[in-house]
Amino acid sequence: METLKDDLEDYEQFVGIEEFSTNTPPIGGKIKKSIADFVVREITETGEILSTYEKKEPIRPFNPREHNYTLFTLIKKNTDTIHAAKILMKYLSVSRNDLTWAGIKDNTAITAQKFSVKGNYIQSLQNFSHKNITISDIRPSKKKMIALGSLWGNRFAINIRELLEPYDQMRSIVHKWTTQVNETGFPNYFGLQRFGQHRPNSHTLGKLIFQDNYKRACEEFLYKTYPREYESIKRFRKEAEKRKDYNWIIRNCPKGLSYEKMIFRQLQKDPENYKRAFFALPRSLVNLIMSSFQSYIFNKSVSFRMKKGDPIHRPIKGDIVAVLLEKKGNTSLIRYKYHGGDCWNDHIIEKAFNHERAAVLAPIVGHKTRLDTYSSFSHVLRELFEEENFELSDYKHKFSGLFTFRGTFRPINRKPVKTSFHEAHVVGNYPEEDPNGVHLEFSLTKGTYATMLLRELMKRSQIEKK
Repeated sequence: METLKDDLEDYEQFVGIEEFSTNTPPIGGKIKKSIADFVVREITETGEILSTYEKKEPIRPFNPREHNYTLFTLIKKNTDTIHAAKILMKYLSVSRNDLTWAGIKDNTAITAQKFSVKGNYIQSLQNFSHKNITISDIRPSKKKMIALGSLWGNRFAINIRELLEPYDQMRSIVHKWTTQVNETGFPNYFGLQRFGQHRPNSHTLGKLIFQDNYKRACEEFLYKTYPREYESIKRFRKEAEKRKDYNWIIRNCPKGLSYEKMIFRQLQKDPENYKRAFFALPRSLVNLIMSSFQSYIFNKSVSFRMKKGDPIHRPIKGDIVAVLLEKKGNTSLIRYKYHGGDCWNDHIIEKAFNHERAAVLAPIVGHKTRLDTYSSFSHVLRELFEEENFELSDYKHKFSGLFTFRGTFRPINRKPVKTSFHEAHVVGNYPEEDPNGVHLEFSLTKGTYATMLLRELMKRSQIEKK
């Protein structure tokens, strides 16, 4: 799909998001009308839900004989996690290896997440000041306790504004939808923000990097325009591609294109070295870009299964299933193959599903993945790789130990926890009661996109299609 239309359905299909699991009518609406309409708080592995309010409690002193790290909660708005981390690294004068966090949070939201930094930075963090970032709950620790993925999930509080009809008329739809997603879940797609809300091309870039096509990757990153970009940005990209004058480009590069500027600066020094130019980007961003091609293949696999009419909340013959750590929880390392009722342990698997303690897995394909092992997905995966002109061996790359893409698993279906809804809260200049808004609260396990749950309720792409 080379040309994108400026509509949600086309953008979603471009990244493999194609099906719905619920059959409720669309309620429409908009999210993130105000920054306070989307609040995300991490839930730690012990069940603690972080607060978006600054804590000003006495801080234990740092004892070098007992403590090696400083832990803290980072509360942010209008800033993505990677950018916030860069600000902190510069302020604290530490390297990327010294600062750790558990998950990436959206920029168009108010979020609270745990960070840790190696060393004693209690005083520095107390003195930190930034218009979009607040540091809270500072404490010394012997262990860093924070690593990528080391959280249970996230608690969401979201207002959906401008519904198709007043909330009173939509309440029954929301109630029916809540019942459906609590019982059968929703497809665990990687959301549009995984690929880029305005330029959904990270999977395209990832594929090009895996295939060593750095020139095309740089051109896609720098010059390709997409319908939802600002017109001024589109004009700049086109003019930059036409001129190829890096002095002019860097002088006139819009402020919002900070990552593009990193590549342009490197090309200014060494115009033909596209590989070095691309790797001028932060390592964490390059990793996200490359792994997003894996995310795209996963999305397409789930959509294919749903189009066939196979369930995503129950196993079919050949599925690999995982036992969940708790009801509706994260997956454990205990896995079984389901044989369609023909094997002695199939009844145990079915019982686990009845108790919401199991999930069907699909491979996040890497160079170690053996497609024959996943008989329920192997056919579609082979077709997808043939369409993409991509080999499994392309994942086995040459990055001097920077990245590894061996392959892993991801549940194809998720269920929210502790879901509730009511009339939308007061936000900004909204009236005391918002008759066309609904407020939702729910928890999701780590790696699950709230926007994909909201998509099942709003169904905006179905409205646009009409």
